Amino acid sequence: MTKETIQNISNHPKNFLVIGDIMLDRYCTGSINRISPEAPVPVLRYKGEKNILGGAANVATNLIGIGQKVSVMACVGEDEAGREVLKLLDEAGINVEMVAKEKNRPTTLKMRFVAGNQQLLRVDDESTQELEESTKQELIKIYERRISEFDLVLISDYMKGVLSFDFTRRLIEIANQNGKKVIVDVKDKNPAKYQGAYLLKPNKKELNDLTGLAVESMDEIVAAMHELRKRAGSRTILATLSGDGMAFLDENDRVIVEKCDSRKVYDVVGAGDTAFAYVAAAMAFGFNSKEMLKLANTASSIKVTRFGTAVVTISEVIDELFHEVNKIQTMETIEAALEGQRHKKIVFTNGCFDILHIGHIRYLKEAKAKGDILVLGLNSDASVKRLKGPSRPVNNQKDRMDMLAEMEFIDYVVVFEEDTPYELITRVKPDILVKGGDYQPDNIVGADFVRSMGGSVEVIPFVEGKSTTNIINAMKKLENKE
Repeated sequence: MTKETIQNISNHPKNFLVIGDIMLDRYCTGSINRISPEAPVPVLRYKGEKNILGGAANVATNLIGIGQKVSVMACVGEDEAGREVLKLLDEAGINVEMVAKEKNRPTTLKMRFVAGNQQLLRVDDESTQELEESTKQELIKIYERRISEFDLVLISDYMKGVLSFDFTRRLIEIANQNGKKVIVDVKDKNPAKYQGAYLLKPNKKELNDLTGLAVESMDEIVAAMHELRKRAGSRTILATLSGDGMAFLDENDRVIVEKCDSRKVYDVVGAGDTAFAYVAAAMAFGFNSKEMLKLANTASSIKVTRFGTAVVTISEVIDELFHEVNKIQTMETIEAALEGQRHKKIVFTNGCFDILHIGHIRYLKEAKAKGDILVLGLNSDASVKRLKGPSRPVNNQKDRMDMLAEMEFIDYVVVFEEDTPYELITRVKPDILVKGGDYQPDNIVGADFVRSMGGSVEVIPFVEGKSTTNIINAMKKLENKE
């Protein structure tokens, strides 16, 4: 598997249909400074919220991130959340002809209340009732008309009512009659529901639920995979094993295991959807089993380093596999580095970052948590001298760049020579401009430009008592004592 063969996935897109339960993931963010006097619970000071497509729609957006053509078959309610889902699908370039509406059905909404990277509470508003019979018939009619268009059909079952037993069986039957493979991310405990699907993707718990067999050791997992294949009449089984990677049972009874790299896990939400999208792409483009697992495992490993539902692009997978990420960019190269990633939320901050300390680390982590990509503008040595005096910086710009680039939560570091980062901000075009300290948002350099582009400006308070100046003064006191 070469870089060129992977790039071919996005260069020559195929047509995918994702069927299943779509939902709206709403993240209500804020900060916690006190405990409520009314009850022993934290008080979240609300700052804002963002809406992201979840469930089967997250699978679809990941396929879009891989550069594919995608349609969705699903159902939403005639409510505010449903309208937001349709808007987000349209903005992502996903075909919604097969998204039905039901007046008395709420759109699945998962509201998460978050402080920093810590989820405090999740509130779900949903229905698990089956679709109305008229809705099913309407969807089947369009499905039969369009099935020949698709290179692969994905079923993403979250057990929210769209994929009832008979409806799912009928969808698989029609696909098979038209020579189209169906792969299923399973949730139901009844394997007969997925009869005839080409591939089933359970996790360990689902594998146990579907077979009733133990799944602690690899031998037990393999035995359960064989049993599930027999019960469901499927051709292949892909078991996701969390930190142990993935195991794949192919049509020739071979079992291939792909271990995952050890890395810090921020959030597993949506990791299965990401892996499922990459499995689909690898199958449609004819990658072999080992290559398929490698791509899916790499993509999901990238996802878990990010908070919340997120899209992993094919360029990121290539960078991860071939280690070609260059975090250190210039004023001239940063726009090209961000090209193709504009669907993600880009955060920008800046500073001297002369002597790194815990206040810097906490601030930068909180800045990254506000989006998907953190771009850090770094004052050049000459710029620092003009701002801080002739004795600064203590560390030269190369050392400062290299140290910052080693931090996993920083995606790009760009040095700027000017006294302010305004020109750099116009090149980065961030969705969120972040500054540390006690600034008023209107007084932050670049705020006018970012807002004119539809972005927002936020201030993160510094950690009290933690600063480069304090460190330097403490060092001077020690020198004087000596």
